[in-house]
Amino acid sequence: MVSRYILILFVWYLTTSFQVGNDRSLNFSSNQDNTQSVTSENQTIYSVHTVNLLAEDIYHIILGQNYTAIKITPLDTVKASIRFSSDFDSLNFGAVQTDENIDIPTSFAIFSQPTKNIKLISDKSLAVRIELFYASVLPLRSPQKKNKKSNCEKPITISQTEWRQGLPEPITGRNATVVKHCVIHHSAGNNGDTNYLNTVRNIYLLHTQSNGWDDIGYNFLIAPNGTIFSGRDAQNVADEDNIQGAHFCGKNGGTMGVCLLGNYNNVSPSLDMTSSLVSLLSWKLHKEDLETTDEFPHPNSLSDHLPTITMHRTGCSTQCPGDSTALLIDTIRQKVQTEIDNCKGITKVILPSTVYKQLIYPNPSDGRFYVMIEAAAHISTYRIVNLNGKELFTGFFPFNGRINTDLQNGQYILELYSELTRVSSKKIQIIRP
Repeated sequence: MVSRYILILFVWYLTTSFQVGNDRSLNFSSNQDNTQSVTSENQTIYSVHTVNLLAEDIYHIILGQNYTAIKITPLDTVKASIRFSSDFDSLNFGAVQTDENIDIPTSFAIFSQPTKNIKLISDKSLAVRIELFYASVLPLRSPQKKNKKSNCEKPITISQTEWRQGLPEPITGRNATVVKHCVIHHSAGNNGDTNYLNTVRNIYLLHTQSNGWDDIGYNFLIAPNGTIFSGRDAQNVADEDNIQGAHFCGKNGGTMGVCLLGNYNNVSPSLDMTSSLVSLLSWKLHKEDLETTDEFPHPNSLSDHLPTITMHRTGCSTQCPGDSTALLIDTIRQKVQTEIDNCKGITKVILPSTVYKQLIYPNPSDGRFYVMIEAAAHISTYRIVNLNGKELFTGFFPFNGRINTDLQNGQYILELYSELTRVSSKKIQIIRP
């Protein structure tokens, strides 16, 4: 009899919500009356739940199955800061908000691993809409050919049929557009996520299931390792670069959207990423016989004319594609124009590179050292690679020249960059006590 009573209590624990002190438990798998869902191959790929959060209470939520991403939207006018955690991830969403100018909101997060249980804490009481996404994990086959840097041919991409496998098909119906503007975005989110295929698949679910769009909003997406993903499915209406997307605040005519996977407010895009971006934009502008110096009218933009290479923030009230990308935009245009000129057979006089005086000390070091170089070099970023050329770290060049690393004992190469141009490459040695 006692064991039966314990069993009843255990079942009640799993199928209802309760409060013990400041902790509350919710079981989404049993709360069917509060759920909208979309299933594919007997798996829920999208579900919606409404929850009233009480200030500072800890909500332990049983999701009922694995999910790969979450989005939280306030239903009240209250501005609240929400913290999220699971067995694998921890994130402070900050002040969650709804903004039509943000195609990937800050309250959308992709889990580092499929997750069944989460915790939520809000600093204020409010009602929220919780959307959950599940994109099954797939292995990514690397393209058989690597992208070339300067031939103005279309770069190799991962096709929609490969990265979209197992997910619902996009809605049919596409509009072709004559592209005059290539718009750069970033996905924000977590820079530590290296499963780029998983990132693209979850963004697709966000755009199609949550936003209600026909397809993913961008024409192309670029990963930090330089991999380029084809975005919106052309469906045989036009070339995929001439399909009107959903990425520029409802002003998508005449644009091609390119999303950099990651958050580039405080961290610079990797060199592999910017190299692929330059290759993609060089191909597109050369194909359309455009120059990087061209500008054309665009309806309802924040300026009368938009350049052929522009940013999300140029046409909308948003920080996308991040301050670090904005610092590089002129250099990206210069690199693209150089590639276009090379493809057209236009030769330009290249002045010899200037050698700047510099000092690295101490060298060898314990991983902490100073880098001094002439101010005229205009160093903006640095990169550390191993002797095989593999990138280990990249970041803004510190104002005081002090660099701290956690590198193991060994020899490395320190590269200094003025925007995208490498100014210096020096060997450093790490010897820890």
